[in-house]
Amino acid sequence: MRSSKWLLPVRVLLTYQVLLLLLRQAKGEESHCTSVAGMVKLLDLEAQLIDNLEDYAVELEKKLQTVRRSITSLRLENDKARSSTEEYLSNPLNSFSLIRRMNRDWIIWQLYMDDPVGISQVERIQELREHMPTHTDVEEAVTALDRIQSTYGLKVPEISHGFLNGKQYNVSLTVLDTYAMGQILFDQKNYLAAASWIYQSVVLMEAFSMAAPLEISKNEVRMVYAETLLKLNQHADALKVVNIALTDNPHDIKLLLKKSEIETMIRTGTNNAPPVKVQATGVPTAYQIGCRGQFPPSADSKLYCLYNRTTSPFLILAPLKMELVGLDPYMVLYHDVLSPKEIKELQGMATPGLKRATVYQASSGRNEVVKTRTSKVAWFPDGYNPLTVRLNARISDMTGFNLYGSEMLQLMNYGLGGHYDQHYDFFNKTNSNMTAMSGDRIATVLFYLTDVEQGGATVFPNIRKAVFPQRGSVVMWYNLKDNGQIDTQTLHAACPVIVGSKWVCNKWIREREQIFSRPCLKKRM
Repeated sequence: MRSSKWLLPVRVLLTYQVLLLLLRQAKGEESHCTSVAGMVKLLDLEAQLIDNLEDYAVELEKKLQTVRRSITSLRLENDKARSSTEEYLSNPLNSFSLIRRMNRDWIIWQLYMDDPVGISQVERIQELREHMPTHTDVEEAVTALDRIQSTYGLKVPEISHGFLNGKQYNVSLTVLDTYAMGQILFDQKNYLAAASWIYQSVVLMEAFSMAAPLEISKNEVRMVYAETLLKLNQHADALKVVNIALTDNPHDIKLLLKKSEIETMIRTGTNNAPPVKVQATGVPTAYQIGCRGQFPPSADSKLYCLYNRTTSPFLILAPLKMELVGLDPYMVLYHDVLSPKEIKELQGMATPGLKRATVYQASSGRNEVVKTRTSKVAWFPDGYNPLTVRLNARISDMTGFNLYGSEMLQLMNYGLGGHYDQHYDFFNKTNSNMTAMSGDRIATVLFYLTDVEQGGATVFPNIRKAVFPQRGSVVMWYNLKDNGQIDTQTLHAACPVIVGSKWVCNKWIREREQIFSRPCLKKRM
């Protein structure tokens, strides 16, 4: 009997996919690319899919072996008959067998050929699709790679060949990768960036061939490239691309129509493309300069390194290595604060519960997922376990602040191009629910749990300072001035990670309990 499972109507399959999408939206997108730790399970999932595909290949090979064995015996009998036709057919047994074969055997072969292979493997893929990245994940990944390129001034050809920020890696992008970049950037109306990626796809297609079933036609890529150039008002270049495509397919109707359309646009001077905003690429911003590590070193003689023995009585016995980074705002960097064992425990605590990071929105009065912050976080109360208790005690030793009423420890892991755009940590809301109980965020304490191979710095554009992640170190700065007013010099950002897994842990300290340790001073006239 033929399996009837594969005959499930297409309409039912589409309905199932729509319901699955709605269910995933209700549960919330996993946002795979925003955390390296979160992407680890995708490798395990891909391994399952590869094993499943191998099972499918085994099923195909079994069927192929059956067919080939049968071809050998069928060919042998047919050759025997055709070598001596009259003698063969004059024998009633041969005649009967031929008629029976032609009437029955070949109908069975037709059914066998029509019977699908790998039903169980297809169903397995359908089961795993719920855990696979969605189109939204791919869009976020494209945006992340584009963010890396623009922030660090990288070139598309170099990226596609694994040359990242001056270092060659043993990895490269395929035509499918670069074409997907171009397509999605085109859909996002980022035509200038899209053109670079689609052109790179054209270049790669000339150098490498693609195997079924993933191949794409050169003409398809060229047509999209021509459309992109039209969006950039580069009509003559678009016409050249179409003419090149016509050399391979001179009678292609779509190409001929597109050529006629472009020629008319050039002749009449018409422009149907909307105006395109092109960002200036010549002069990098202060933020980009900081991310690239190009801020000049400080020449302030008041900044120095020392062993801090004074902030708390405990430091008399166990002083901390402290580097004074800035005075306005006050900023210090502590070295070797966390041990490798503590870091490993913190990462183990956070990994199972990592969720997409959110940002407080004053307009709605609640935390929301935003594109300007791409990472995953996990929160832990001060008394969660002995390690969190010890960590908070260490923060008190470093800052001299009372942590009562302050926020929980927040552990974060950044993923593909993970970043946090320029922002302030203070709320600046005197009557807000966020500050009514414990006041505003007087200070930020940021632990670096890992080194980051490339990228991932914390930059302060207004004061032209950048702190690069060093495993076990801590940076601390004041968000409020001595008089309790907000300090706009504390504008900062987490630069996109190029290569590496960036783990941090931070603590926002509230001002209300610091009335004696850092009293509000009058502003000097």
